[in-house]
Amino acid sequence: MDLLSLNALQNLSLLSQSIQQLNGLYGMELNVFLDFGHSSDMLAAIRQPAMPSLWIRNLEIQLVLQGNFSSRTLTIVQLEDAPLRATLEYLRVWLWRYQHLQVLILYQGTTEALLEIFSYCWKQGMVHILAVEPETGNLYSFMPYPKWQLLFLSSIQEYFRRTRAMLWNFQGYNITTGIGYHGEPRCFGFRDSHNRLILAGYMLHMVLEFIKHFNGTMQLIYITSVDQAIGLLANRSIDLLPYLIVPADEYYQSTNVLYLENCVMMVPSSRPLATFLYMVRPFTWGTWLTWLLVLLYCSGALLVLSQGRLNPSAAFLEALCLALFLGIGNYLTRGTPSPRGILIFVLLTASGFILTNLYLAQLSTSLAAHLYEREIDTVDDLPGTNLKWYVTAYDAALVRSQFANRPNVIKHILLGSNEKTDDLRRELNTCCVHSGYEDRIDFILYQQKLLRFPIFRKLPEILYQQPHQIPASFGRPFLQLFNDFTQRIFESGIQQKMKGDSYRHGVQSGQIQFNFRDRYMEVSSNDVEYYYVIGGLWLGGMLLASITFVCEYYRINTSVCKV
Repeated sequence: MDLLSLNALQNLSLLSQSIQQLNGLYGMELNVFLDFGHSSDMLAAIRQPAMPSLWIRNLEIQLVLQGNFSSRTLTIVQLEDAPLRATLEYLRVWLWRYQHLQVLILYQGTTEALLEIFSYCWKQGMVHILAVEPETGNLYSFMPYPKWQLLFLSSIQEYFRRTRAMLWNFQGYNITTGIGYHGEPRCFGFRDSHNRLILAGYMLHMVLEFIKHFNGTMQLIYITSVDQAIGLLANRSIDLLPYLIVPADEYYQSTNVLYLENCVMMVPSSRPLATFLYMVRPFTWGTWLTWLLVLLYCSGALLVLSQGRLNPSAAFLEALCLALFLGIGNYLTRGTPSPRGILIFVLLTASGFILTNLYLAQLSTSLAAHLYEREIDTVDDLPGTNLKWYVTAYDAALVRSQFANRPNVIKHILLGSNEKTDDLRRELNTCCVHSGYEDRIDFILYQQKLLRFPIFRKLPEILYQQPHQIPASFGRPFLQLFNDFTQRIFESGIQQKMKGDSYRHGVQSGQIQFNFRDRYMEVSSNDVEYYYVIGGLWLGGMLLASITFVCEYYRINTSVCKV
């Protein structure tokens, strides 16, 4: 009995030293004991007095590590036959999103059962698992690369080296990646002139660089819809999907958030006004009306002050000539004008000089700079146009929830299929407005790079935002390593370089085309259309003169016949 007690004390001492070494190597701040069986005395004996401890004894009350405790946590659990499956399930939920943390398992059983425990932990994404036999003090772990194998370890230091070796070398481990059709600029593929498959897209390149850096292999699965992607993520058929999807924790988890991706709207640029309108646009309608009223008033004043020497038509023409700074006419040569007549002459001549030069200056400026229709500055300007807003059914729910208090904007929304909506955006169709995440909008607007005047422009208003993260299946063991890798790519600016490469690949694949015609390149200021207003005034004058001539002709003939 004394020998058995001595062996038990030695084994407990070894266990306690192992926990102490793990705490020191990994900088632990908390030890968590999962005590669901009859091993309280053993767990209490190996507790570290200098380390804060948390004891969980109720299997029914599920706790989650994320957001509640320190991430530098060592979880210690005694696995027994009776609550084995329930304890493993509790451990899985306890380490939700923190599967990369260290777990120490105390287990006395067969090697086959231990392999099943390790296999379950690996499938759930728990990577750093160390098993200890309490009676013998033997240490066990596993190595999944390149094939599954059980490891017998002689010390904690050897386990520490195994951890780094497993993290930094996948040894050909296969990572299944989804790639979507029309997923540019995030992920897409095409064949070059030599019929070689080129994988492009900045999000896909982040995954490719990760796999290449850690000596892994990749398998591609082509995806045609968002629903198919969610289904493949839910049943773990794919590991990573380099695409932006609304987070849904019930179907899949996601990598760390790098930044918030904005959803913006692209609207047609303001169209140029018809050339014939240039003649009337230098002055507003209020100015034209005021000028006409002043002209009529001055014509009446000249008619009264002429004391019968002028008829209404002659008075109007005299005032018009003075207002247009065309000349003094023959008003001043008809006798001695009155002081009031001279005052009217001076006022009309001075105002005509100012008016004519101001009109010519504004007209010349308009011809040089061009005039355009009223542009759309915000989403609230959309109800004032006849443009429709094409969105997919997937995006319509988000848009309607964001604009629930603006029903006039919602009335312009039209549902379309993914193919139709994408084709309208890619063709830069100006019959409607388009929305999308900013990376996709920038990719489409890159087609206007060589245009003198853009066909579409991006509104600065943000419709809504979505976290920029890559969806992943539950329990991927390399997820934390992928988070650290992508964070370094983003912080170093390599992601921006990858976005630039996606534009180049878009040109090579034909997704980006530069054959859009610049409709505003040709300057046609002296086109026939420019003289429409002048021609209309001339035709109106000729028609009025003809009617007057016919009326005078019949009046004279009638008078002659009566005589």
